[in-house]
Order: sequence, then structure tokens, then C-alpha cells
Amino acid sequence: MLEVNEFLVLDLIRDRGETTRPEIARALGLSASSVSRIVGRLIQGGLIAESAGSTDVPGRPRARITFNRQAGSVIGVDLGGTKCQAALADLRGTILHEIRRPTHGDAAPYPTLLGAIADLRAEARQRGLPVLGVAVGVPAILDADTGVAVSGPNVQWQDFAIVPRLAADVDVPVIVENDVNLAALAHAWRGDGRRVDDFVTISIGTGIGAAVVANGRLVKGHRNGAGEIGYLTLSADRLDRPLRDGVGDFEERASGPGIARRAAELLATSGEPSLLRTTEVTPAAVFHAAEDGDPVARAVIEETLDHVTLALVAVGALLDPELVVIDGSVGRSLRPYLDRLSERLGVRLWSAPRLVISSLGSDSTVIGAVAAALQSVRRKAAPSSLFGVFDVGGTEVAQELGPAAATAAIG
Repeated sequence: MLEVNEFLVLDLIRDRGETTRPEIARALGLSASSVSRIVGRLIQGGLIAESAGSTDVPGRPRARITFNRQAGSVIGVDLGGTKCQAALADLRGTILHEIRRPTHGDAAPYPTLLGAIADLRAEARQRGLPVLGVAVGVPAILDADTGVAVSGPNVQWQDFAIVPRLAADVDVPVIVENDVNLAALAHAWRGDGRRVDDFVTISIGTGIGAAVVANGRLVKGHRNGAGEIGYLTLSADRLDRPLRDGVGDFEERASGPGIARRAAELLATSGEPSLLRTTEVTPAAVFHAAEDGDPVARAVIEETLDHVTLALVAVGALLDPELVVIDGSVGRSLRPYLDRLSERLGVRLWSAPRLVISSLGSDSTVIGAVAAALQSVRRKAAPSSLFGVFDVGGTEVAQELGPAAATAAIG
């Protein structure tokens, strides 16, 4: 019982940020002597600090108790199709140090990932902070039983044993999760999904994926493949076409590489003048040229808007979410067209979701990874009599995403 009460006291201090011994006793129904014993143990363990308080009323000031966010740290990593972004955070989730490097730079994706983790662990050592957990977001479908990435074309992974390899190469607990699932966790924690129980995060970038939150819980699917909307087939003439390198129809058409490829096709077949003829054809260049009225770029963006609309209608009709958060490099570039997309949904769905562009920018997955690492550390430290046995070896973390769950689990 002491173990349970100690965990609850620490949780309360962490959630409130600052409190007093009497406030703890009242909130948890504990005696003053029990609170004093527990607070003494937590101070001795370095998890909390107590300092002299002040008061505006007569009487002895109450000592203030605060959570020691410097008692440890976590690492969150977003291993994307083009960039690897990683962050070191304290136990309140404040980012202390961040690094970015190409995913396919001097090394393959997995060595790039290991290098990022190693560099941040070195940074943590310099700060005197033990690393208590690591969470990694990957653009792949993960086998929940084996930890194998069964489909990750943007990092060239097929049947790649990512979780077992990390377990062997990293000597702290590691969580591996789909990158868009972690983005959804970030939005539930600090982004656009706060206080929303039913929302979908759609990431459109180098690849395309989605995360579905229903009744405050992440929908994982039978084989961890829920939300893989890149596989949506958008027209009947594509039904007989097999997947190309594991890439589905929606992803092939509306992802960053798909947009660049379509622009190159139109440039080759169209005689119209275009700004794109004098520059490298990238998704960003296509969006910029479209804003300047370039006819070829505008044609590509109009097609992209059609593809995205078809996908949003399917998501809205099937799931009836309150909110859809559009994320990813291409998704965030759709901001000027958000009103048009909303209008299109409004006349095609009886109850159209609210559409927003991600307020977290390019950081959503790494923020979600930090949240997942904090959540796993917190639950791992919890008494089994309170939360039950928690396995941190697979992808079970970050499944409780509702506003109450996200707040309670992460703090």
C-alpha cells in the first residue's frame, strides 16, 4: 500500500507542478504522517524538491513541493522518409536538445537512428541526466507480436526486425510505434486534438498515413494497420493495378514524390510555359509555382485537391470524426486550400468534420515520441497492483489518447 500511495503522491505533484503537504493529504485522503513519510522518501530519491513557501496571510508559510523534472530524461525520435529528427526532453516533456539529419544520408536509416540516439544519450550524460526511456516513430506497419516492420517502403524496410534490433543495441527501454500514431498522441497532448475524443490525424508527406482516435482510444486494427489510407484506391481505372513497391494509389498520387512526378509528366506533355521548367521539380516548388499562378503547377494542385477530397470523404463517411488534423509536409502546404476542402466536404457528408492544419508544424511525431517515452517510463514505475503488468517491449504504448487519458498518463 505504501508503494501505491507513493506513486499517487508523486503523480499528484507531477500533475500540479507545485503543491503542499496539506493539499496532498486532502486530495488523496491520506494522514499527515503518511504524507510526511512519503514526501521524505521522494525527496531522498531525488524525485521531488521542497522549498520554503510564502504567504500573504498571518501564520507559518507552507513549504512548497515541486516535481524534479531533472531527475531523468527521455528521448523521442521521428525517423521519417527523408529526415531523422530526435529530441532529448526532461520528465515534464520540455525539449532540452534537438538534432536533425537526413534519413538516407551517409548511412542507411537504421544506423542513422542509432546515431541519433547515441548523440542524445551523450548530451544527456553531459547534463547529468539518466535516460529512462526511448520512443521511436517509424513510417511503417509494425507486427505487434514480433516487433517487425512488415511494410515501410519509405525507409526501405520489409520484414525488418526493428524492435528486436533496438532491444539488442540500446540498453534502456525502447518503444517503437507508427509515426502518425505518435503524431496523434502529440495532438491529444499538446496539439489540435486536446479535449477531443474522436479525431483523425492524416499525414501527407513523403508517404501518406492516418491515425484514428475513437472514444479517446487509438484504433490499431487487426494487424496494426488501421489508418493506412495511403492504400485507398481513388478511381475504378486503378483497381487492376498492383501496388508499386508497396505504395498504394492515394500515396502514389498525392504524396510529395507523387506530386513531383505528376508535375514532371505534365511538363513533358504540355507546351505551356512554366516556372517549373527552370528549377528542380519538388513538391515545395510546385506549391510555390501554383501560388504564383503557374498553369502547370495549378493543374497538379487541382488534381491533388481532388485526391485529398476523395480520401477525406471516405474518412468522414466511415468514422464520423469531430476533427481531422492534416499534417505532413504536403498536408501543411494545403493551408491556402483549407476552406475549399471544407466546402467540398460540407456538400458531400451529412456531418462534415472540422478540418485544421497541424499547429505543431513538423514536430508532431517527435513530440508524440517524447510523450510515448514519458508514458512508458511512468507506467513502468507504477505498482502492478495499481495499473497491472505493462509490457514496454512492443508497440502497446500510446494507445490511450483521450483528453483525460492523455493528461493522466503523461502529465
